Amino acid sequence: MTRLLRLLILTLAIGCVALFSGVVAQEGNATNQTANQTTGTQAADGVPPEIIQHAADWPLPNKDYENSRAATGASIDKSNVNDLSIAWAFNITAGGTFGGANSNPIIMGDTVFFQDLYANTYALNFADGSVKWGKIYNNTTVAGPNGPAVGWGKVFVINDPFSLAALNVSSGEELWSTQLINTSSAASGKVIGEGLDIQPTVYGNLVYTSTVPGRGDVFYQGGAVGYLYALDQKTGEIVWNFSTVDDPASIWGNPELNSGGGTWYTPAVDTKTGITYWGLANPAPFAGTQDFPNGASRPGPNLYTNTMMALDHATGSIVWFTQVLPHDLFDHDFQIAPILTDANVSAKDQKVVLGAGKMGRVFAFNRDSGAILWVADVGRHENDQLAALPPGNTTVYPGALGGVETPMACANGTVYVPYVDLYTNWTPTSSLSLGVKNASQPETQPFNEGKGGLVAIEVDTGKVLWDKKFDALNVGSATVVNDLVFTATFDGEIYAFDAVTGEQVWNFTAPAGINAWPAVANDTIIWPCGVGGTPQVIALRLGGAGNVTPAPMSNSTPAAAMNVTSPAGVNVTPTAEANVTITSPEEGASIAAGNVTVEVNLTNFTLVEPTGQPNAPGEGHLHYYLDAPIPTNASAPAIPETGGYVISTNLSYTWENVTPGEHNLSVQVVHNDHTPLIPLVYDMVNVTVGGNVTGNVTGNVTGATGNVTGNVTGTAGNATGNVTGATGNVTGNVTGNVTGNVTGATGNVTVVNLTAQNIAFDKSTITVPAGANVTVHFTNKDSGVQHNFAVYDSNLRSKSFFVGEIITGPAEANYTFTAPSDPGTYYFQCDIHPFMNGKFIAE
Repeated sequence: MTRLLRLLILTLAIGCVALFSGVVAQEGNATNQTANQTTGTQAADGVPPEIIQHAADWPLPNKDYENSRAATGASIDKSNVNDLSIAWAFNITAGGTFGGANSNPIIMGDTVFFQDLYANTYALNFADGSVKWGKIYNNTTVAGPNGPAVGWGKVFVINDPFSLAALNVSSGEELWSTQLINTSSAASGKVIGEGLDIQPTVYGNLVYTSTVPGRGDVFYQGGAVGYLYALDQKTGEIVWNFSTVDDPASIWGNPELNSGGGTWYTPAVDTKTGITYWGLANPAPFAGTQDFPNGASRPGPNLYTNTMMALDHATGSIVWFTQVLPHDLFDHDFQIAPILTDANVSAKDQKVVLGAGKMGRVFAFNRDSGAILWVADVGRHENDQLAALPPGNTTVYPGALGGVETPMACANGTVYVPYVDLYTNWTPTSSLSLGVKNASQPETQPFNEGKGGLVAIEVDTGKVLWDKKFDALNVGSATVVNDLVFTATFDGEIYAFDAVTGEQVWNFTAPAGINAWPAVANDTIIWPCGVGGTPQVIALRLGGAGNVTPAPMSNSTPAAAMNVTSPAGVNVTPTAEANVTITSPEEGASIAAGNVTVEVNLTNFTLVEPTGQPNAPGEGHLHYYLDAPIPTNASAPAIPETGGYVISTNLSYTWENVTPGEHNLSVQVVHNDHTPLIPLVYDMVNVTVGGNVTGNVTGNVTGATGNVTGNVTGTAGNATGNVTGATGNVTGNVTGNVTGNVTGATGNVTVVNLTAQNIAFDKSTITVPAGANVTVHFTNKDSGVQHNFAVYDSNLRSKSFFVGEIITGPAEANYTFTAPSDPGTYYFQCDIHPFMNGKFIAE
């Protein structure tokens, strides 16, 4: 799901693809061009010695230079896969648009190299997950995918959105850092539109990477162009670059608006010919704008977007290219890492390169000429071959977040393809290009409604052999391990299927959702699980010890690299996982103003007194919080920066004199030294204290100067006492048993509870009085994922009424603002995930 934030239409007619040699094809046809040079420059010392030495492990992002993702030398197979369990887990502290991890670990001997979505890079012990060293960047603007490449005694990583760095493989010390994007214009207020989002690779004393037209929360800014780069591994100097837009100065005639190109995934390298193969991304804006519907600002095929590109590894010169999707309208990148393999196509043995992307199609090309050999559809397709969108809304499958989002795998004549079924409702003037103005926001299907699948395709023919369906997005790549193929869904479920029949033979529920891909060596699968839940890198091993959690990283400053040790006493995990649940009050409950008692149920953990004793397995105490974020730092006492908290060894606690309004109540299990358990163990509920009453009313209901807004009727509960309106209007609901006085405050006050979970809001419509003072109590339950709440005039987002601070879950925030004074229907969204949106109605 690497490109989910970078949210066109396949115009070629599949099955009758016309190829043009040496010319640019008409729209609606594929484009193939072969340069005079038909072979690459071979490198005598092309493969780094570490990759040769550890070829049986997982030394490259996709296992090998062919990007096969096939671990046929591992010891895991159908006969023993049920013996897999967690041997160790390393806690991911990063958070981002789609969690804390979006990369593939590297395994070399006794070391696992891993990079999170804050660019922090770690060398972990393969045996037990302990930290050998950590280079801490804590760069929150790195969007992903990212990840390490290792060679010549160095670890190569993206260290900020604009730069690539080399680290010492033994210590993590930064040896050089090369800025690939000129940021000098930022001082004058110009938005920098390019960034690096790729896991690099290494070959021929070069490091290969790419920029894309975006970074962080800015994507497809006008004028942004993606470039491919090769850097000298010794010095970091740029050896060559290649523009993925054929005319980067004019960008298809409108450089103020248009952008595009670049790539998101590691290229394949043919080490016999020295040719590199790259799958290139889409043009923008997509689908269009008010002034330029249906991509009219960029007429023509928009070369070299949505293209399989073959380049000489040493010079960057074109060997051949084939564009599979001219004038893309729907963000249908051709971005997946190409796979090199052999096939017998039409009774002829051929060297083949496979490619795929968000258009939901897999292509097989002749590796020497770029000719298309076959095309296979995967997932659902609807309206995705329209040459232009008609007026009004059109539902398109795959949508901007669908198709093939993560890498394929190939072994024994079969390619395994993960896919996502999510629609987008497009109009000719709507755009998901986050740097494009004067375009409406299309509707994208919520993640929790999306589906996924894994399909097996015969490489010789393009025939689908089997197709497994999931009730969740499949963004966990495909990985072959002997006679098995593994994949994972966004909700954190890992599956193993018989590689031949597609029969499911094993599954495992991970501690968090998955938007990253595994490395496999010997008897172990290393898999980052970074979305919600408890973000961790887990080691699944034959005969693993169970759910064992190693000591977390200590807080490290982003200075020179250092060996990072765990704080004393933190490595404490009970034999069974502790769990705490708030039994009262319930989520969404409405209770009287005054004292509020929180009651909890605690299992597999012992509360001990006095507090502050040395840490011991399975014991500690509770922290109760009122309107406070859950502390997550494993090396510091769990004391929130805001809100109330109390230390307790009891299964209940009473908050006294709680003011009327919306409140968040939470409880966390902590060690004797007050540091939180890892994985985090906590629970939280949102409640309403005071307000209007819905239920049976016993007593007086009187109005003061002003009005009581809302019904004081129904059967949801009992109200005993006086319900009195004060000066002004009081808007809100109290459901349940209420005793005492419920009194409105002065002025218009509207409180809204809003929760983000599984990258979706729990409300699609919010209604408030026009001009009211509004407080949105926002709860982000997606651990490690960034969200906010913002209100705009419409899905064009021409005017903002309120833009809330971005928070990384689990966390809460109170957003206070004034609703639009003019009655009408407005628009709210999460700015990080614009497809999380709804109607904001002012009455």
